[in-house]
Amino acid sequence: MSFDCNALHLTYGITPPKLSTPEPRRREIAAAQAARIAGLPIDALVVYDLQDESSRTDAERPFPFLRAIDPLDYAYHYLDGVAQPKIIYRSVSGSSETELVDWLTRLHGLGGATVLVGAPSRAQPVGLHLSDAYRARSAHVPALALGGVAIAERHEARGAEDERVLGKVDKGCRFFITQAVYSVTASKNLLSDLHYRCAAAGRPVPPLLVTLSPCGSKKTLEFMSWLGVSVPRWLQNELLHAHDILEKSIELCVQTFSELHDFAREKHISLGCNVESVSLNKAEIEASVELVGRIQKILNGIE
Repeated sequence: MSFDCNALHLTYGITPPKLSTPEPRRREIAAAQAARIAGLPIDALVVYDLQDESSRTDAERPFPFLRAIDPLDYAYHYLDGVAQPKIIYRSVSGSSETELVDWLTRLHGLGGATVLVGAPSRAQPVGLHLSDAYRARSAHVPALALGGVAIAERHEARGAEDERVLGKVDKGCRFFITQAVYSVTASKNLLSDLHYRCAAAGRPVPPLLVTLSPCGSKKTLEFMSWLGVSVPRWLQNELLHAHDILEKSIELCVQTFSELHDFAREKHISLGCNVESVSLNKAEIEASVELVGRIQKILNGIE
């Protein structure tokens, strides 16, 4: 069964357990996630590949980095009962081309899609560059559905993210998933520039999924900022002074997507949503499920 990139409107993103997690506990986590995912109205499950991003900044990492189970193994070995199609992230910088092609071939045989990710910074030693990974996929597994990452903050800082997105389309990317979004303005700027660049070139805007990530604590907020997520000062204040930071986070996420969805619809851009659930905190997990339901209503024109 081929992966339908045009059917992606609402997805759910998770991270695999750590490698240090004992096998019985891995199974418990997978069973709980599978039961939760089964009840979600999503078009695909996104499974992230965690990499150490310490080379990107001199700031101290709020949480220690611990290696996780390979996302492909977790998606298809532990979550094999999940019926929804799967999008598997893959960090390519530590791979050889042979290793990557074997991995991509295996994923294609399982009917999944992938989002390939390069090194977090130029300071990190690289075994395989993202451009080389794209060429390897085109040469050896061209039928494998390929997605890319779009980062509004990078567009704000350096510009040309719209050009970068279209360059990735030319290399085989058929959809894009953003970094977690809290800045409406930065995302609108990227969508606007991408829209008008595509209009000038006479080409369609590729489908995009805006990532929303519930924030339930000051520590989580610090971690998102460390990762490079742009959280405007006014929004930080709203969260940090809220009676219930998680509830306020959900409301702000809904407002953010509603505004971006209306903006994109006016320009006939296919804009969906990827709701992240990357916390082990029960309340934040439940909040992600609530957020999926709220976003579905927006996509259906109800909320």
